[in-house]
Amino acid sequence: MAAFDMIQNVSLSPVLLKLSLLFISPVLLLLTAYFFIVPNVIKDPRRRKLPPGPKGLPFVGNMLDLADTELVRDKAIAWRKQYGEIFYTKIGGTDYVWLSSPKVVKDLMDKKSGIYSSRAPAPLAQDVASAGRRQLFMPYGARWRSIRKHSHDLLNLRSSVKYQPVQDFESKYLLQELMESPDDFILINRRYSASVIMLVTYGYRIPSWNDPLIQRIYAMLDRFTKMTAPGAHAIDSFPSLASLPQWMLGNWRSHGQRVFEQDSQLNLDLWNRLKRETDAGTAKDCFTKTFYLKDPAKSGIDDLSAAYTCGGLIEAGSETTGTTLNNFVLCMLLNPEVQKKAQEELDRVVGPDRLPTWEDEESLPYVRGVIKEVLRWRPVNKFGMPHATSEDDWYEGYFIPKGSVAVLNWWAIHRDPELWPNPDAFDPSRYLNHSASAADYINASDPKTRDHFAYGAGRRVCPGVHVAERSLYINIARVLWGFNLRKKIGKDGQVIEVTEKMAPGFFSVPENYECDIRPRSAKHAEIMKKQWAEAEKEGLNF
Repeated sequence: MAAFDMIQNVSLSPVLLKLSLLFISPVLLLLTAYFFIVPNVIKDPRRRKLPPGPKGLPFVGNMLDLADTELVRDKAIAWRKQYGEIFYTKIGGTDYVWLSSPKVVKDLMDKKSGIYSSRAPAPLAQDVASAGRRQLFMPYGARWRSIRKHSHDLLNLRSSVKYQPVQDFESKYLLQELMESPDDFILINRRYSASVIMLVTYGYRIPSWNDPLIQRIYAMLDRFTKMTAPGAHAIDSFPSLASLPQWMLGNWRSHGQRVFEQDSQLNLDLWNRLKRETDAGTAKDCFTKTFYLKDPAKSGIDDLSAAYTCGGLIEAGSETTGTTLNNFVLCMLLNPEVQKKAQEELDRVVGPDRLPTWEDEESLPYVRGVIKEVLRWRPVNKFGMPHATSEDDWYEGYFIPKGSVAVLNWWAIHRDPELWPNPDAFDPSRYLNHSASAADYINASDPKTRDHFAYGAGRRVCPGVHVAERSLYINIARVLWGFNLRKKIGKDGQVIEVTEKMAPGFFSVPENYECDIRPRSAKHAEIMKKQWAEAEKEGLNF
């Protein structure tokens, strides 16, 4: 305060005064951060045994190295090559340990899941913007286990089969949409994904991208991705500074409160509407109806927590599946020979007279390989899957402090040539001997036999993996059966090239691109139109 008193006692112009304050505030912030963080480093000699890794800058660590999300995957791969299968970085005041081989992931996230299943403190993202209710950010403990149990019971293998009629119905509508508005394929894939997870969760359809509900959902997703990008907000990089006045760190509490008001309004609107419909006997069968009838309050889950539990499924299932579908289309444009092989398999197994069905899946190993290869080649986010340690630990002579973020470094694992020869190539044939689902491979005793790591590992593995796998299969198989996907020809007669670049943000969303989508024949188009007309007439019952 002395510095501010001195300024006030000196006759300065308003402009100079403002400049002085702008200079002094960051200095005070850095000094405060120094006294909060550095003594802990000095006092703990075990930190000399941290895993190797790139040197960072004072205070911010490697934050600047990872500031451009487009470059994170390249850094993650390069650092694995340079430092080995486990390496260390620091982002702000938080330790990051990158688990970069199947063995390390198995040894720590699976075999030591009791201490590698938490989340790092997130004063903005979890404490304020989510009121501590978002399961994704929730630390490991009794509350998380209670909510996770409900999610698992309603999304497990047996339960997921009940949702197949939803995916069948929506995939037929997607085919119709692609015939009517092929240039809108990116939004069509997003609508499909959001409608499926909304029907599964709440029993509500989203029939159009212009539906107000999907606009609210994607507005929430946009807030979510901006808030959770590594280094996006200083307070979540320096959580120990949460007790300081918020103006020193960008008025983060006020920002978080605004996000909470918007997100909680949507989540509570949906939850309370479903409760009223269930009480009135008009609610459709869905995750939330079953969840509500089990009386989550008995497990200590209040209305706000319940609303965020169900809303979390919408967040997790909308953009991740939509992103994967749009990456699939991109992969087909970049690898037309793969599309040709997949269509040859579909023609041989399914034929030209009907759509692919659930029963065809086991006879379509190459199509199954396409799906697995999309998830290997372009996992759903740019950073990896972050857990956090709830205790100090030692591994292979390295010290891993309590509270470290343990990152499942899928970029490095998926591009390891010892596991996947020629890893940069998109080659579904590498999976021809992988006949099981991704959910089955998650529990493989030998981690090197896993098909990919896109659904995570340990106790925080994606709970919706069974629903996601079915959604990807029925959509991708039918699109490949019914359409040719080609690069567009511009008005100048030249091919419009596509790239592997991703859009800004946390998810691996491809940069906007164009695609020429046309039915493979008049007969294919006729069958797709007929299938949707019949589905629309019968309506959706599940």
